[in-house]
Amino acid sequence: MGKIVFTREHPLEKDWTNALNTLGLDIVHAPLIHCTANDMPKMILNNLHKADWVFFTSAVAAECFAPYMRDLNVRIATIGHKTTQSVEDLGYTVDFESVSQYGVDFVGEWLTLGLSHQTVLLPQSSLSNPIIAQTLKDNGHTALAWAMYDTKPNKKGQSMIDALCKEKDVIWTFASPSAWESLIQVREQLPKHHQVAVIGTTTQQAVMNSHQIVDFMPDTPAIDNMIETIIQNRERGE
Repeated sequence: MGKIVFTREHPLEKDWTNALNTLGLDIVHAPLIHCTANDMPKMILNNLHKADWVFFTSAVAAECFAPYMRDLNVRIATIGHKTTQSVEDLGYTVDFESVSQYGVDFVGEWLTLGLSHQTVLLPQSSLSNPIIAQTLKDNGHTALAWAMYDTKPNKKGQSMIDALCKEKDVIWTFASPSAWESLIQVREQLPKHHQVAVIGTTTQQAVMNSHQIVDFMPDTPAIDNMIETIIQNRERGE
């Protein structure tokens, strides 16, 4: 039986586990990153009630910011349906959901609403690209962006890498550049007979920068799409 390694912090949903098991793949959860919430900066705390919108670009951001949502009267924008689902699970209504999973497209879609000056809260990872905040500012809006949480290497997952590299049939999945960067802190490259799946082009570039081949990538970046791509290729014997 082959193995498929999921390196994100959250374990895989049961429905996907069953589908992959049926294809002869054993699920391994080797989390290579760990997210921890930061204290809210005083400047942000003092300006929370001035905000018109809050942008959530990940489920982690929504979960970390949730305690501050109770007293706010803001509209919510999310990047893709998975983040929307996380926000709704917390009990809040999403007012705008982007079609694209990429930050630059997300803010571009929101700008098509044609709103006059808005103040936007942007809780994000310490590793986030500043493109969303900068684009908002360039288009006349106020962006209050800060590191809501830190993304760090996960030693638990890193400790599993060497043993997994001794296995013959392994597919590694990466949902962020930071997960790949955590892996190469331990091992420069994966065995040539192992396969790599990535969620989208940003993660693909990080992997390719290490001279590693990417075998699977969905047309649209999402965990579900990445898994579906793997399943389709596996069924074809690729």
